Amino acid sequence: MGSFRFTDDGYSVRYYKDGVLYFASSNNPNDLLSSNKEYKIEGWESGLDNTEPKEGSYEVKEGKPFDLMSVDEKISFFKNLYEAVKDFRSVKSVSFFYDESIEEKEIIVNGSRIVGRVPRLYVGMNLVLNENNRTATAFYELGGSGGLEVLERMNLNEVVVDKVRSVTEVLAKGKSFGERTTDVVLSNMLTGIMAHESVGHPFEADRVLGREFAQAGLSYLAELKDNRIGSDVVTVIDDPTIPNSGGYYTTDDEGVEARPKYLIKDGKVNEYLQNRFSSSKFNVKSNGSARAANFDREPLIRMSNTFFKPGNMTFDELFEDVKEGVYIKSYMEWNIDDMRLGQRYVGLEAYEIKNGKIGDPVLFPVFQGKTTELLKAVDAVDNTLVFYPGTCGKGDPDQGIPVWLGGPNMRLRNVRIKVMGNE
Repeated sequence: MGSFRFTDDGYSVRYYKDGVLYFASSNNPNDLLSSNKEYKIEGWESGLDNTEPKEGSYEVKEGKPFDLMSVDEKISFFKNLYEAVKDFRSVKSVSFFYDESIEEKEIIVNGSRIVGRVPRLYVGMNLVLNENNRTATAFYELGGSGGLEVLERMNLNEVVVDKVRSVTEVLAKGKSFGERTTDVVLSNMLTGIMAHESVGHPFEADRVLGREFAQAGLSYLAELKDNRIGSDVVTVIDDPTIPNSGGYYTTDDEGVEARPKYLIKDGKVNEYLQNRFSSSKFNVKSNGSARAANFDREPLIRMSNTFFKPGNMTFDELFEDVKEGVYIKSYMEWNIDDMRLGQRYVGLEAYEIKNGKIGDPVLFPVFQGKTTELLKAVDAVDNTLVFYPGTCGKGDPDQGIPVWLGGPNMRLRNVRIKVMGNE
C-alpha cells in the first residue's frame, strides 16, 4: 500500500515546412529557440488542412475538489472496501488502484490560443477468486472527469461485493456451454471494448494509411471493398464533447473544434478519425481527433469516447425471442489481431439463455469472429448506454491517453461460441 504525487510540465513546438513536420520539446522553453534543424527528406505528411483554429477555453469543474479528502482518508476508504469482502472464502487477493490527475494545457495555433483544464478520477480493482478448485481474476474499472463526486457516484462498496458474489457463483456452479453456433447477448462492457478495439483503432486515418504498421499494425479498412460493414442497427460514434467523460475536450491539440464523429452510421462506413495532415490525403477536413499525452509527445490521431449508439428496445426485450444462447456480462481476457479483424473474448460472468430467460452460469465461454461478420450479426441493441474508462495506447514512444469505451447491451444472431482451450 502506498501513494505518490508528481507534476510533469514543459513546452513543445511543432511546425510544418516544405513537406516536413518538425517537433521539439523541453522543460526549458529556451531550448526550443535552437530547435531549428531542417531536413530535405519529405516526411509522411504531404499536405495540411488549414481550417481556422478554434480559439477559446474548455474546463471541467470539480464538484468536490480532490483535497477535500486527505491521503489518509482515501487510504482508509479503500481499506474499508477490503474489509467488506475479505471474509468471503473465495477471495484470495484484492488490489485497488486509485488515481487523480489534472491535465492543464495551453496551445497556440497560428496565433490562436486554446486553454484546457480537465481533472480526472480513476479507480481499478483486481480480485483473485477461487471456488470449486477453479480460479479467476476479475478486473473492473470506473472513472471519469470531475472531482471527488465521481468517486461518490461509483457506489464501490456495492460494486465490489456484487462482483465477488457473482464471480464466485460462476466458479461454483458454472458449466460448459459447449461449442455451437448460437445467439449471444453482450453487455455494455463487451460492446465498449468492441467499439474501441475493433472500430475505433482501425478507423484512425493514419493507421488506414499504414503509418502505424511497425508499431501496432494495419487496418482492415485498407482492403475493405464494401462500404457496408454492419447491420442497420450498428452505429459507432466517437464523441469527445460528452460532459464529465474520460476523453473530454472541445478543441483538439491542433486547434480544431471537436464534434461527434460517426465512424459507422446505420451499418455503413461513414468517416475516419482525422487530423490536419491525414485529412488532406482523403480530401476532407480534420474532425478534431489530434491528441497528445504530454508536452513531450507529438499530437496523434486518437480516440476520445467511443461507443455503439443505443436503440429503443429494453434489456428484457433483447432476450424475449432467444430460445437458446449465452449472455456475456463481463470478460476475463480479450485479444485482437493487428488488422483489427479477428477478435476473441473469454466470458467471466456469463449465463445461459433459455426460452427468453437468463439462466444458469456458463463457465468461460469463448466468443470470437471477424469484425465484419460480427457487426453484421447484430440485430438489436437496447436503450442503455454505459461507459467504462480506459487508457488507450499508441505511438512510439508510447502515448497512453484517457478514454471512455461503452455502448448498449447488444444481441447477435448465429455466432460461434467455443470452449476455452479448444479453440
